[in-house]
Amino acid sequence: MPIKKAISFIEQNLDQQITFGEIANEAGLSPYYFARLFRSATGQTTMGYLRHRRLTEAAKILESNRDTSLIHLALDYGFDSQEAFTRAFKKCFGLPPGQYRSNGCSIPARYQLPLLHSVTSNSGTLPMKPRIIEKEAFRIIGISDDFGPDNNKSIPDLWEKVGCRYPEINHSKNGRAYGLCLKGSPENFTYMAAFEVNDQNNIPSGMEGLVIEKADYAVFTFTVDDKSPIGDQFSNVYQGIWGNWLPNSNYEYANTPDFELYDNRFDVNSATGQVDIWIPVTQKALSA
Repeated sequence: MPIKKAISFIEQNLDQQITFGEIANEAGLSPYYFARLFRSATGQTTMGYLRHRRLTEAAKILESNRDTSLIHLALDYGFDSQEAFTRAFKKCFGLPPGQYRSNGCSIPARYQLPLLHSVTSNSGTLPMKPRIIEKEAFRIIGISDDFGPDNNKSIPDLWEKVGCRYPEINHSKNGRAYGLCLKGSPENFTYMAAFEVNDQNNIPSGMEGLVIEKADYAVFTFTVDDKSPIGDQFSNVYQGIWGNWLPNSNYEYANTPDFELYDNRFDVNSATGQVDIWIPVTQKALSA
């Protein structure tokens, strides 16, 4: 499995300078495709995972060796300076490394990364065999924001913000809501929470309009229930799509946004019901 290969490579190189591109190459996937798969499988960006693992190992050394030089520890685990290491360590564990060591702290369970046992053995869940649909171009209006390893933004918060302003979109079409992942850099992405509209005249202040061009999609339908956190359910399904179905299908990811479609089958109050996941695809070229 690509994620298993990537994590194994990361674990073997925690004290070496490795790049995102090298990790993606080890997994045998394109950088953007790999970034989506890794985030879906683990809930973290690749470099965020690497940074957290390095900090965890550094904390273990601080616990066992009270004479360790902080600057040497910082450089050993890929930080340019002791100051950068201290900032990252404090953000991760709540106090700087020197104080962590002098206080005799030990990493509590909540700081451990619960990833290795799940992503190495679980290929995710495929909700159903997808339908391949050609969708005509459509228009949306909504709000987008950037998400990445160095911010604490929340997609549910973005949806709440957009939902509060829904009455301002007076030309909304059928109340269909779209959560779009707009392609950014491999480790950062732009997510847009939006509603389908008939036209994009009079876009409300602070919102934006976007036209999604005609494309072919693999459409997966799955049911969100209240038995586990919604984020975990989406992560499991996306892991099945990106890590299982797509690499074994006759299709490859196309260069257009993928999105979630919420319509009258989904209850926004209970956050349960059916959701469609649309992955833009093109047929793989036949090998000679």
